Amino acid sequence: MIIELKNVNKNFKDTKAVIDMSFSVKKGEVVGFVGANGAGKSTTITMLLGMIKPTSGSIVLFDNTIKPATASSSHHMIGYAAGDMSLPQRLSGKQYLDFVSSQYKKDVSKRRKQLEEIFLPELDKKIHELSRGNKQKLALIAAFLTSPNLVILDEPTSGLDPIMQEKFLQLIKSEQNRGVTIFMSSHYLNEIAEVCTRIILMRKGRIIRDSPASKLLENSGKKVRIVTGYARQTAPKNAEAVAIKVGDDKSRIIEFNWKRDAIELQVWLASVKQLRDIEVTEYDVEMAFHEMYDDEKEIAK
Repeated sequence: MIIELKNVNKNFKDTKAVIDMSFSVKKGEVVGFVGANGAGKSTTITMLLGMIKPTSGSIVLFDNTIKPATASSSHHMIGYAAGDMSLPQRLSGKQYLDFVSSQYKKDVSKRRKQLEEIFLPELDKKIHELSRGNKQKLALIAAFLTSPNLVILDEPTSGLDPIMQEKFLQLIKSEQNRGVTIFMSSHYLNEIAEVCTRIILMRKGRIIRDSPASKLLENSGKKVRIVTGYARQTAPKNAEAVAIKVGDDKSRIIEFNWKRDAIELQVWLASVKQLRDIEVTEYDVEMAFHEMYDDEKEIAK
């Protein structure tokens, strides 16, 4: 295993930031780490990097137990970038990448050129003069510079424009093809769904779901909304998350999720009396994530 956490807890005074977290990540996996602000994502990542130690439990990277005192022994195999990463403000972009390159024994000049051609950073300006997006380009180049075995990313595309976001996703796919393990958090759910092979969903410090990314839209179905003038109309038998409301004109509004056969839905729609309006929406990634999150929230009650 590249990453292995067992029963990890992290407390900050009276706040439980991470609660009984256990998971492992194999070589070549691209894992999306997802959750609302305050879910425990960044705390987990800082523990993975050895910046802070867990209150209890164990964290192992490359068969080495990670502790702040010994974490640096694994850092040569890890690339890291965060959306709010602090870079040396008085260096130029070129000087910063020169410095990062000098920290490694192997020649990274070819790799650096490739990454600079992908991200097109502004190298001559001082970092404090750069836009947030251009600072992020430098952070990403530094993260991938040594062709690391593991790349840990915390909101990696924060500040990037759509073109650069797409170039970043293509880089992730390329790295996966050569067997790199990637662990990334992001608020951009579409990019998580596009490149990740697995998704870990966090809520209030706990893992509430851990599943292959391919399951995200599988059987997620459609959202259906109809308006009818028939006051006794009911939803179809196998509908889920049914909500029935009365409109201002005394019409009956029925909303539900449909995950069964489309023909069965069509037959039911044909039977609806006094049908005035219908809206059928295919699930997208955002809807699937929100439903998954809401489902687990109900279970936790």
